Amino acid sequence: MLKEPGREPRQKSYMWLFRTGPHEVPNCVFECRPTRSGSVPREFLAGWSGYLTTDGYGPYFDMGLPGVTNTACLVHVRRKFAEIVKSAGGDAACEGADSIALEVRRRIDRIFRVDSKFDKMGHEQRKRARDKRLRPLMESFQRWAEAALPKAVPGLALHKALLYALKYWPYVTNVLQDGRLGLDNNIAERAIKSFVIGRKNFLFSDTPAGARASAAIYSIVVTAKLNGLNQRAYLEWLLTEMPNDPHLRAPGGVDRYLPWSDDVPEGCRLVPRGEVDEAKALPDEPIVDPDELEAALGDS
Repeated sequence: MLKEPGREPRQKSYMWLFRTGPHEVPNCVFECRPTRSGSVPREFLAGWSGYLTTDGYGPYFDMGLPGVTNTACLVHVRRKFAEIVKSAGGDAACEGADSIALEVRRRIDRIFRVDSKFDKMGHEQRKRARDKRLRPLMESFQRWAEAALPKAVPGLALHKALLYALKYWPYVTNVLQDGRLGLDNNIAERAIKSFVIGRKNFLFSDTPAGARASAAIYSIVVTAKLNGLNQRAYLEWLLTEMPNDPHLRAPGGVDRYLPWSDDVPEGCRLVPRGEVDEAKALPDEPIVDPDELEAALGDS
């Protein structure tokens, strides 16, 4: 941010993303803040209760908010072992070496495969299925990892990865408490990708007001896409209807304009109402290809 009072232009600011879970109505909120400290989620989530799924960044797990239960991303646990396997030459090279990292990755892969069978279930049915099928796998993993830890050399990558896994495993298993939860936070990482691509084009925010405006716009268009809407048609409808709505500032007046509202015209929809999975997978269409732009900037 180039013109932020009391801060140098070279100082980093951060775009935060808060998103509903994988089995709920998609809703994303982008927030631009000058810090990455735990004060941001603590302030944003004050008064809210529910489950918070994140990577292992320490402040997420020390917010002291009553009613907030942490769950940890299983992909982040898996990634550390996958990187060890890759650096050792891949599965074939590790196969005959009794590789602990390979065994961990395979055990986690099995957890994901089993859980994928529950994707079409309702919340309560998914919770019961996980309790029956996933709980034994997760409990077995923890016992196995605890037994494997003494075999790893302290200070090296495998030992650090096992410590990380065991530290956050109780939070990983909290996914068993509610069928609305996911095993990872990949949906949040995918949602913020639009901003990452955009930043490669515009590079900076000039002022805090501009950054807040960007956060608001990204909140709208990313949520619209995840709800199966044509982002441009939806924005045109908002900008046409909202300024002329005499009830907009009344309690609940904005509700009819939200992406999941039944009042959103069919002309704004990419797919029929309630069938948004295809729309979620559609790629964004940047005006300038970010890879071409980055190459051009590198040549200049």
